[in-house]
Amino acid sequence: MNERTKLDELIVLSRYYGNDPQYVLLGGGNTSAKEGDVMYVKASGHALGTISADGFVRMSLKKLANIWTKTYPADDSVREDEVLRDMMDCRRPGETARPSVEALLHALIPYTYVVHLHPAMVNGLTCGQCGQAAVAILFPDALWIPLVKPGYILADVVRRAMSEYATDHDGLVPKIIFLQNHGIFVGADTPDEIHGIYEHVMKTLAGHVVRRPNFSEVTIKMNDIGQIFDGLRRFAGADADIRMVMNVELQTKLQDKETFYSISSAFTPDHIVYSGFKPLWIEDSVFSLADPAGEIARSCGELTEKEGVRPKVVCVQGRGVFAFGENALALFLDTVKVSVFTETFGGARFMDDAMIDFIRTWEVEKYRSSVLK
Repeated sequence: MNERTKLDELIVLSRYYGNDPQYVLLGGGNTSAKEGDVMYVKASGHALGTISADGFVRMSLKKLANIWTKTYPADDSVREDEVLRDMMDCRRPGETARPSVEALLHALIPYTYVVHLHPAMVNGLTCGQCGQAAVAILFPDALWIPLVKPGYILADVVRRAMSEYATDHDGLVPKIIFLQNHGIFVGADTPDEIHGIYEHVMKTLAGHVVRRPNFSEVTIKMNDIGQIFDGLRRFAGADADIRMVMNVELQTKLQDKETFYSISSAFTPDHIVYSGFKPLWIEDSVFSLADPAGEIARSCGELTEKEGVRPKVVCVQGRGVFAFGENALALFLDTVKVSVFTETFGGARFMDDAMIDFIRTWEVEKYRSSVLK
């Protein structure tokens, strides 16, 4: 029997996490494996759960390392365009797919296998006000990276932080890296060690969180639901795919503007891509108006005109959450999970406005959004 190649092992490893909703939702996360000068890294637009050999891009580690000999412009757009062009030039001959934006960071981590994921429980930690302090206690050997622009800047910050870590730890390289408002990177030389590290992280967090989300169903008062759907369809069209959900957790969070706060913005880039940079909040006073549906449609249009993008999620006080499409709903429910887990770590900490604006206008995420439609 032929021995499995590194790529074979990577496919198995990727599918393992990609098919476990505890770790991966939709297209979130990316993986890589190194073999000699070659790094296999997930291509943009491929789902980990079903990925095959053609879902990975072969890249030259030597060429990727040479990127660090260059100086790039400070302007975000110009810099990221130049870095993307240089990364594309690092592909091995015959490769045509676009590598994950985190390929440069994968190349920096000197372990054979690297698995980058965004589990809700982990992001309860990375999106918590006291996340960094908690990591120092729960995972003292891990590296914490504060909120930083993804892409080249993130890779450079991690590169410098790993160098400092090695100086303070007798040359060792961290196997766990927590990224504020983003997720986690785990690196190791065998798939079994990757599994062991992730199991340790998840078990540690599971034993530490004060509570879990309660998604039990609740009885819905249907009186106003028809008017909400009517208003959303007036805005988005009669054939719009509108999903609704209401549960115990949302019943609590949709009481008023104050309880809504912990789900009112974006925790991570994935949340922006799939469910929008913020949900639209509709007060229950709308139902005292002569035409509630018309007011709901007007509110959606007003947000669209102001922000230049349609809302993907609408939260109606005391009634429920309405999402345009299954993916938007799935990632918004992940937002709810993350918000609950942040309660253990000092409460919700969203990405700041500058970072949200960067993600919204970043070419890489626009490309990812277009691929995922």
